[in-house]
Amino acid sequence: MNIELIGNIVGLILAHSAYIGSGQDGELMVPYVIFQSGESRELQNFEADTQQQAVDLAHETIEKYQHLVDVWAYAQEGLVTLGDGSKQDVYLIKAWGQGLSEPIQLYQMFQPKPFKLIGNIKMLNFEDAGFRLEQAEAFHSALDAGITSHQKANEKWEGWFE
Repeated sequence: MNIELIGNIVGLILAHSAYIGSGQDGELMVPYVIFQSGESRELQNFEADTQQQAVDLAHETIEKYQHLVDVWAYAQEGLVTLGDGSKQDVYLIKAWGQGLSEPIQLYQMFQPKPFKLIGNIKMLNFEDAGFRLEQAEAFHSALDAGITSHQKANEKWEGWFE
């Protein structure tokens, strides 16, 4: 498993989602996937009549191409329920690379209007996906490098946090 490659693509898709969200003026982001093989990356957007149709189409595409790529990352908008029962906007992210037993699942809370990122990214299944706790620091460093690699998002990154 290439923890740097997986962390990098998670950071890149997080940065790209924030970049999209910062210009959406409260509109819903279209689900999308970044596929990577070697140094080649391909981004695919999934527009449909409903958000659920777009999500389903994205997951069908991931299943179709997963065995052909080194790594992929997927992002969509969603909601999580907080401890007080209120709903919070989030970017839901899944990523997979060779050697993982299942895709890693993460979310980043945000405020759509005015756009702000809230807190740190949350990992839901780090160990279940196949990572070991001692790899967390390397994953975080790779994630930060992925964020930095998105030049336009990186320029605004710190200003997006509350």
